Amino acid sequence: MARARRPNSAYKRPIPQAGVYGTSTQFSGAPLRPRRQVSAVWMWGCGFLSSLICLGGCLLSLVVGMIAFSALPEDLQAAAARRVPILAALMAPTATPDPRLETVPTIDPTRAAEAARAFGLEPGAETAEPTWPFATRQSGWPTFTPGGSAPLLPITPTPLMGNPVPPTATNTPRPTATNEPLPIRYYLPNPVPREAQGWNNCGPANLVQGLRVLGYETKQREVAAWLKPNSNDANVSPWQMAAYTNQFTPLRALVRVNGTLDLMKRLIYNGFGVIIETGLYDERNQWLGHYVTLVGWDDVGDPNRGGFLYGLDTLENNGADGKGVREYYGSLDARWKHFNRVYLVIYRAEEEGRLRALLGEAFDERTNAEQALVRALQETKLNPNDQFAWFNVGSNYVLLGAYKEAALAYDLARARGGGWPWRMLWYQFGPFKAYYMIGDYQTVIDLANSVIQRMQHVEEAFYYRSLAYAALGKMNLAIVDMQRAVRDNGNLQAAVEALTR
Repeated sequence: MARARRPNSAYKRPIPQAGVYGTSTQFSGAPLRPRRQVSAVWMWGCGFLSSLICLGGCLLSLVVGMIAFSALPEDLQAAAARRVPILAALMAPTATPDPRLETVPTIDPTRAAEAARAFGLEPGAETAEPTWPFATRQSGWPTFTPGGSAPLLPITPTPLMGNPVPPTATNTPRPTATNEPLPIRYYLPNPVPREAQGWNNCGPANLVQGLRVLGYETKQREVAAWLKPNSNDANVSPWQMAAYTNQFTPLRALVRVNGTLDLMKRLIYNGFGVIIETGLYDERNQWLGHYVTLVGWDDVGDPNRGGFLYGLDTLENNGADGKGVREYYGSLDARWKHFNRVYLVIYRAEEEGRLRALLGEAFDERTNAEQALVRALQETKLNPNDQFAWFNVGSNYVLLGAYKEAALAYDLARARGGGWPWRMLWYQFGPFKAYYMIGDYQTVIDLANSVIQRMQHVEEAFYYRSLAYAALGKMNLAIVDMQRAVRDNGNLQAAVEALTR
């Protein structure tokens, strides 16, 4: 049976006394609940404390994670970095060496002594003349044990967006016999404007100048976009500049070593674009590599310093006469030797016959390397303590595929004359290949580390260190380095192909 509802009339709300509750303005006489006043300071304090606890938890997790990551073996660290790229910044932290110290990894004295004996030098006899190792002289040139001569880091060009300005005719080639006397003074009849280089753009800016000698105009930023996709890249090699010219312009280019001042003059006189790479000491007496575009000469020159070549220097102004920087013969050749006297020639395809006649036997790459080796060995005889001459001996042996001989020469380049400058492997990579090809993987890693500690944007150092890690079975480290090489330069086709295998 349902309970009967109490009639509303039976309930009477008590009337509160005045001053205990407030009264409603909406409903007169209706009571209100008492108000609770919450302190604003208390609210902000709770919020701050909660945030502090969350932040502390995050920091604690980060610290614990970093400690745990650093405790992992090097190979597992690399594996984790492959999945979370930001972790690569935590790998193997090392202090950056003082860049004022021009040092490379030291070589074991016993190893240096073995290299000296291989070249007929007694370890303590700095003035003894070296001999011809692993080679016999026939018909004036050495012959070598076959070893192959695959180019270092071959690159397959990819198309570049945009079309450069078509060429206009300037500095027309002249029919000149290779042994015809040259004028005492000469300058390009159609002067080439100097191209001031952008950041680290020595190579691209000089290539723009060299193309202009033959009337071809393009923009530095377009050239640099392919040559060095990473603007911080410390180096562009001559063969990369030749590859760009052959792929993206109607002109042609080739690279040779063992150049001479007379040959450079004849190339200039015949209307070819000529770029050389030399060593340079800056205002702090720090060594680095630098390109110069050659545009003329003066055999009389300065009464005290002698003759000079005119060079368009992308870092310097054009000199007092506006023709370029004066590169005096003696000092230029001494600095040019630092790069095996390498030179880049730009020419029109129809002028290849004239260029071949001027270069003579040097047109053939192997003969050119053999002649360069003879010259470098002769310079080690003149000064057995010349680290640059020994470096060139090694580089020429690499060109000829004689890697054991090359490694021994590089050992002497490291051991004599104070060793090569610490920036050397920013520009020249023969030691990496020589030591790798003879199975000395740890030396490859040590040399690559000496580069990477000072300059993080030399993709070749990461490439060769990756190869060495792979040879030692450290595949995770190898993949991380190869990915870094590709990230710095996507045109490094050898590295791209290595990642796809």
